Amino acid sequence: MTRFVLPVLALVLLAGCGFTPQGNALRSALTGGAAQAMDEGLINAEFFMCKAASVGSIQRRYGQSAELAGAWRTLCLPNRDGQPVPFVE
Repeated sequence: MTRFVLPVLALVLLAGCGFTPQGNALRSALTGGAAQAMDEGLINAEFFMCKAASVGSIQRRYGQSAELAGAWRTLCLPNRDGQPVPFVE
């Protein structure tokens, strides 16, 4: 019986935080931090996909169809208009 009291008490206290100014501040801080983390995750994923992945892995994944190749080119080589991929010096 006592092992259920603490989780129920914690649940009630945490649920009550949403109805206070402190709860609102905590929720907005957590939401802002989560959004920033997701934005950084997308930036890292795009860097890996466009600049850090091997040529072979890009060809295997995006060379399967013209649509996939076009999607990769649109994301990783914007404003190139069908020009060849430049060499990295």
